[in-house]
Amino acid sequence: MGKRPLPPLSVLQAFCAIAETGGFGRAAERIGQTQTAVSHQLAQLEGWIGGRLFDRGRHGARLTPLGARLHPAIAETISKLEMALHEARASVSVQTVSVSVSPEFSSQWLASRLPDFCQRHPEVELKMAVGYQRPDFQPGGLDLAIWLGRAETGLVQEELLMDEEFVVSSPALSKRLPPRHAIMAAPLLRYAGMRHTTLDWQRWYEQITGASSEADPPFDIAQAVASSRLFETFADMLEACRQGQGFALVRSSLVAGDIAEGKLVRCFVEVQPAAVSYNLLYLPNALLNPSAALFRSWLLSQVRSSA
Repeated sequence: MGKRPLPPLSVLQAFCAIAETGGFGRAAERIGQTQTAVSHQLAQLEGWIGGRLFDRGRHGARLTPLGARLHPAIAETISKLEMALHEARASVSVQTVSVSVSPEFSSQWLASRLPDFCQRHPEVELKMAVGYQRPDFQPGGLDLAIWLGRAETGLVQEELLMDEEFVVSSPALSKRLPPRHAIMAAPLLRYAGMRHTTLDWQRWYEQITGASSEADPPFDIAQAVASSRLFETFADMLEACRQGQGFALVRSSLVAGDIAEGKLVRCFVEVQPAAVSYNLLYLPNALLNPSAALFRSWLLSQVRSSA
């Protein structure tokens, strides 16, 4: 070991929180400290290193080249350390974790990744509650919730994914679209739970065109929505979209796999930042359950690897 002790783990965690949230206030909220404490911890790390790690501005904190080189190594080291400690504690302690998740996030993002968690941690019993109900953190209820929206007072909130909203179609349909008024060239697809994901065709269309804009020929978005085919689930709607039956309005995290595999394409250039993000919510004492802490660490590592 060198003569100079390494910075405390809490200092390194504060650095990663600033880098991953883009601001001191959001970082403080993520790790449950005050903004002043986070600033002091960053100053401590910058003093230890001898150089600036962030450029501060009106729009938040941006990593300097030095900080950008340092962040991946520190984040990966902390993740491995957390995983090892949680694995050790889970092997001798409570081995059940209850997680709530929405149907779309479950089927489109989490399902393909869960076998990795189960293979790594066969000793942990994972109880999943899939639905739109507001998370119930009463005794005997949930440990963790993946929720589209912000936390209520008294809950810890960690942002998982920053989404965009855009329209997708099958590659074949996209190739047939006319250069103008392409939105009129195929049906708009919907599913029963769209309101729970804040996906709304009329809002999206009016935001990208302006509520008072007039298409030539005129396009009645309300009528198009009213006459669109309604599917029971998001997965059903996506399957119809893959088959070329129409356009689907989606959140980016829910179709990343389909786009990467070429099953769906972004058929229009218009895109909107999603109004709300997927967050991980839990009570302040939830991570006393070692299996909950283990699942949280695994989930955050999956989010980082998918970014």
